Amino acid sequence: MSFTSDIKSDVMKAVYKSSCCRRSLLYGACSAKAVTYEQKLVTFNVDKLETADFLSHTIKEFFGKEATITAPQTGGRCKSISFESKAMSSYLSSFKTAEDMFSLKCPYCQSAFIRGIFLVSGRMSDPNKTFCLEFSLGNRVDIFFDYFSELGIEMKQTTRKSENLLYTKNSTVIEDFLALAELNDAAFDLMNVKIANDLKNEANRIRNFDTVNISKAVDAANHQYTVIKLLYDKKILNQLPEELISTAKMRLENPDMSLSQLAMHSVPPLTKSGISHRMTKIVKLAEELLKKHG
Repeated sequence: MSFTSDIKSDVMKAVYKSSCCRRSLLYGACSAKAVTYEQKLVTFNVDKLETADFLSHTIKEFFGKEATITAPQTGGRCKSISFESKAMSSYLSSFKTAEDMFSLKCPYCQSAFIRGIFLVSGRMSDPNKTFCLEFSLGNRVDIFFDYFSELGIEMKQTTRKSENLLYTKNSTVIEDFLALAELNDAAFDLMNVKIANDLKNEANRIRNFDTVNISKAVDAANHQYTVIKLLYDKKILNQLPEELISTAKMRLENPDMSLSQLAMHSVPPLTKSGISHRMTKIVKLAEELLKKHG
């Protein structure tokens, strides 16, 4: 099953204790896709027979009508649902702006209404692969753009193969939508992926930081060795201050040692900052001596 199918399955398996919430879900589904004919016939397409069966039972519960489920003339896997309802037909006919949305009866009706919208028109990619939430909303795309904006869900509009879509690839917006719709399992999956991505990015940042630091340390050690070796070859190493000669010789004998290792092998032992300070002085004085002696 796809990630979208899993979410829709959760929507249909959820227990809606209040009848007003089940009614809100049905109105959300019809708002997104249904059209009306002759002021009583309502029809819309869904992607699977499972969804059609679920909605037909809900239609029977609230309108006392048996819904007809058929394959659309265009063919394909989707199913067409048709039923007669003057109430739903009247609602759809007056549905012109976001302000005309179905009147919600309780605090939980909002999430049920949004679930209904997603059930018939929504798609969400697997967050392990990419972040994308979209809705296919036909000629109501502008209305739902305003509706989601009022809820704080900022979507974008596009057209793909003559299909009018609302979409977002912003993981925070998707997370907010899932929370608003109370699609908790999907929300947790998304949050877990984001946490894993953050940890991976942090690990990469630390690794890159360490790699840069190691590279800098190697370059510094090579430069230290090079200037000290030149002093030695020109027989002017002993012109360094006495306390620096032993440190310079130790670098000459151990070109691959880190500053920490050099510090531990110093007699007496030095701190890393102490050996670093000495090396800085050695390099500076060495460059001055080499310049002076050609």
